[in-house]
Amino acid sequence: MKTIIAEKPSVAKEIAHIVGADKREEGYMQGNGYYVTWAFGHLVQPAMPETYGMKGFH
Repeated sequence: MKTIIAEKPSVAKEIAHIVGADKREEGYMQGNGYYVTWAFGHLVQPAMPETYGMKGFH
């Protein structure tokens, strides 16, 4: 099984349709070797440039 995490339920629904995960459960959809679930909002964000040791952009 492969797990796909989408940013929001509407995106998860479209992805699930594409990969054939057509069985809806509470909090996820499954089928065709996939689990598709969702969060609400962004899960990660980029760090500030100084985190990477960058002094500036050229």
